[in-house]
Amino acid sequence: MAQDVQLLLSVGHSLHLYNSRDSLLQKLSEQGYLTPANRIRQRELEMKLSSHYGKEMLEFLNCQTYGNDYSWLAVSTRKARRAVHPLRRLLLIRFLFGSFSNFLEQRNTSHSPFGKGPWPCLNKAADHYRKPCIRHLKITRCSDTGGPVGTFSCSCGFCYSRRGPDHSSEDRYRIGRIKAFGPVWKNQLAAYIDKGLSYRAAAEKLGVDTNTVIKYARLNPEYESLSEEVNIPSASPLTIKKGTSKKKRNAHNARYIRVDWEKRDLELSWEVEEACNKMLSDRDRKPIRITYASIGKRIGKLALIEKHKDKLPVTMAILSNRLETVDQFQIRRIGWAAEHMHDEFPIKRWKLIRKAGIRPGYSSAVSDALDYYSDQGLHNLNFADRVATQWLQ
Repeated sequence: MAQDVQLLLSVGHSLHLYNSRDSLLQKLSEQGYLTPANRIRQRELEMKLSSHYGKEMLEFLNCQTYGNDYSWLAVSTRKARRAVHPLRRLLLIRFLFGSFSNFLEQRNTSHSPFGKGPWPCLNKAADHYRKPCIRHLKITRCSDTGGPVGTFSCSCGFCYSRRGPDHSSEDRYRIGRIKAFGPVWKNQLAAYIDKGLSYRAAAEKLGVDTNTVIKYARLNPEYESLSEEVNIPSASPLTIKKGTSKKKRNAHNARYIRVDWEKRDLELSWEVEEACNKMLSDRDRKPIRITYASIGKRIGKLALIEKHKDKLPVTMAILSNRLETVDQFQIRRIGWAAEHMHDEFPIKRWKLIRKAGIRPGYSSAVSDALDYYSDQGLHNLNFADRVATQWLQ
């Protein structure tokens, strides 16, 4: 520790200690203290750090951890908003990096389970195949393994996902699941069909299963005019055998009815917007986070939204603008809880956390919202006058 302090003094300033959250997150992730949602497992980190140094040494240095959300250890892993003694920061750094010198060498690394962007587009039908052109990455949690799942969306409309984290450079070119093919892929499929390629040959060129090509060749209305030219039968030979009755064949063909997707998209977008507005304006019941699933279930069209995103551009645009991140939802829930606690003056922070149902490990933005709506910011609330009057009486 004396060597670390000496090196810190030789650096000349302590900014390296406080502008280092990305480096800390990277190390916390490597050692298993970070969840896929970038939440820190504070209790586990505290136990391991106390075991590493021993309670006697931490008490001697006045660096005990108290097991709450505002201990120096919890504050040290967040953005630099509160003062933390440099010695305590050095304890955390030595625990994670081994020494302050190792930390200085690695301080510019940033945390990402899928590496730095941009990421490659894996659409075989695109001229930019395997080129790093994807800049939009959404990371979610896998319900089976608890690990991170990355969803990569390219401007060509191709969207794929895979489980992480990446362990090698080759993992960047791995597809777990294709979520959307996009217009470039579909146009290339149409071109292959125009040339008379077989389903199997087209599937090999496009990097998908043969049944996937058959599915899109059957369901896409653009291919109806090509059915005689390329000799596409009205029913798949895999599902209708020779000798099938005319009644069954007609029933099979009835499933492939042309749908006016523009009209359906417009009608669905109205329903989605109305549902979002109702969820945001309902102040009586506990807030529900706005997600694809919650909106789809509310209007009874979840399967339609999940399976036909590429055919519902207006609906998806409205939904994308209304979707809430975890932080946004927690802040909205804090505001709702504060409104229902207007009879209390001042509003205690811990009561506000309990009423809003906020779990430990929340972000600094959520912490700021708690400060705003509790003792420090009650005078700014829209119902502050009424509360102040009651309190004075």
